[in-house]
Amino acid sequence: MGIIDSAIQRRRPRSHTIIEAHPAVHARMVRDGWTARPGVRVLFGRWQDVLPGLEEASFDAAYYDTYGEHDADMADFHEQLPRLLRAGGVYSFFNGMCPFNVFFQGVACAVVQLELKALGLETSFTPVAVHTGPEAQWTDIRRRYFLSDTYYLPHCVLGEPAAAAAPLGRR
Repeated sequence: MGIIDSAIQRRRPRSHTIIEAHPAVHARMVRDGWTARPGVRVLFGRWQDVLPGLEEASFDAAYYDTYGEHDADMADFHEQLPRLLRAGGVYSFFNGMCPFNVFFQGVACAVVQLELKALGLETSFTPVAVHTGPEAQWTDIRRRYFLSDTYYLPHCVLGEPAAAAAPLGRR
């Protein structure tokens, strides 16, 4: 918990908005001082409820932790990006799509790339070597984060508003 937020904080952003829906995680964030950090705004609630109240073009970057979410949730989140990101804004997400089969993961990445292109975002996936550790390390983990030694890191950039095409049909 807090892995991506800690990494973002190391970059010293002027502002950092975190949306957290899980009550125990939110309580831990408060206890650990996240709500008292300069420039950090922690909003409690589901992203589906919080995003509509956020100002348009108010973010230079966004990260979506897809772990435990469904494809339809991610597609709904993606539809919000052209409204929330500034032109040139960067977006990434935890790529846990089809982790059990590298072929299907490639297909899923291509589908997401097309969906994001229809929304005006250019997307690439950078292969990153990861060491998954010994099998015993994952014994008490319900679902492994990584199943191969390569992670495909999504890097998405929002173009100018005119670059967006009509959204693709829903699945």
